[in-house]
Amino acid sequence: MLDKKLKTILTKIVGLENIITNKLALETYSYDASPYQGEPMVVLFPSTTEMVAEIVKVADKYDIPIMPRGAGTSVSGGAVPPKRSIVLSFTRMNRILDINSIDRTALVEVGLTNKQLQLATKKYDLMFAPDPASQNISTIGGNIAENAGGIKGVKYGSTRDHVLGLEVVLPTGEIIKTGNLSSEILPEVDLTYVFCGSEGTFGIVTKACLSLSRLNPSVETMTSTFNSIEDAGNCVAQIIASGVIPTTMEIMDNTVIRAVEEHAKLGLPKKAAAFLLVEVDGFPTETNFQVTSIMRAFKANLGYDYKLAKDEKEREELWTARRSVNGALGKLKPANISHDIVVPRDRIATMLKKIAQIGDEYQIIIGQVAHAGDGNLHPSLYYDHRIPEEVLKVEKACDKIIKETFYQGGSLSGEHGIGLEKKKYMVDAYSKTSLKYMKKIKDAFDPKGLLNADKVLPDDI
Repeated sequence: MLDKKLKTILTKIVGLENIITNKLALETYSYDASPYQGEPMVVLFPSTTEMVAEIVKVADKYDIPIMPRGAGTSVSGGAVPPKRSIVLSFTRMNRILDINSIDRTALVEVGLTNKQLQLATKKYDLMFAPDPASQNISTIGGNIAENAGGIKGVKYGSTRDHVLGLEVVLPTGEIIKTGNLSSEILPEVDLTYVFCGSEGTFGIVTKACLSLSRLNPSVETMTSTFNSIEDAGNCVAQIIASGVIPTTMEIMDNTVIRAVEEHAKLGLPKKAAAFLLVEVDGFPTETNFQVTSIMRAFKANLGYDYKLAKDEKEREELWTARRSVNGALGKLKPANISHDIVVPRDRIATMLKKIAQIGDEYQIIIGQVAHAGDGNLHPSLYYDHRIPEEVLKVEKACDKIIKETFYQGGSLSGEHGIGLEKKKYMVDAYSKTSLKYMKKIKDAFDPKGLLNADKVLPDDI
């Protein structure tokens, strides 16, 4: 419970209308999109960087954990507040401050949603390339914190590749500017990329200067189905080996195909082992060549029922299957854990099969979607959280999936971050020396450990 003295101090900073202390209202901010839940003491809604800095100074003075929050879409527990913490909600800091169509940059506050930025930049025939599945509601601040990627990641990279500069409030309440927002001429050490992907544990980003990409004049979308995961995996490898770098390359497994067909009635073959969606963009001469190469790969790897969208309407129809995944799978069970792992491209088929076997072993439903172009797999485990036996099975299956990921030469996370969910695996993913230096970096920025506490690093290093 927030004491009167502290409430008075915080209210003076943000105003009475921008503070929540009611227990029932606080519960709304106690969780994100993961199964975890915390206990915040107060939620504040700052509207300026200076307000954020003043709040952080108070937290530092009274040793109160502080949790920056965008839209709460983290599936790894990254936005779950610690006990007796201050939650900083950035819903009031959601302005587009500038779009420069010549330099192809946007200056924004971090409470802006990814979708809002996409709509604003489209008017200039530009886009912000990172497009996570949660883009309709996830914020730019969250994208930066998790170094989010998305379906265009194979060609355009992750959020880090599109951040030019940041305004950051440090755990002391000091404000710094990095990259092209800095007044320094060519700083020898650019801290911008230190904050990208740090999951809000080093500093609180309040503004970002982002690099925008051109919307290409030609976009081609095609799909194929396969009777084996191996054929689909080999097709992915052949497409990349041909020199084609698709904008998007998405694989859905049989569990997902069947669920989507039951849900959306799209005419997908329920017995197919895999469904592959590939999209390319560029100038027409470039995309025409790419389409020929991709269709050749479909045929060479025993793909069938392949389709090439003739217009925007058909393109949207082809995308319907991929966009229906979450809704379709959500009908199967009341709860799910969405995993995020990365394996080498030549191990995608093997890993998909191994995960399916793990699902069979523990008798749980696992639906698999993969950003196949960069080996980023998203197996989702569906279960009933009210049945302890199912919860235990899912926990064991998750452990086994991570263990298999390491065996296949993969890594712990591609774009969802570590958060609470995966910090226990960090000791298996990194050496003691690496973890020691990660902790030293954290301590250099946040010696009290108040900023997004208990996330990422194991407790015993």
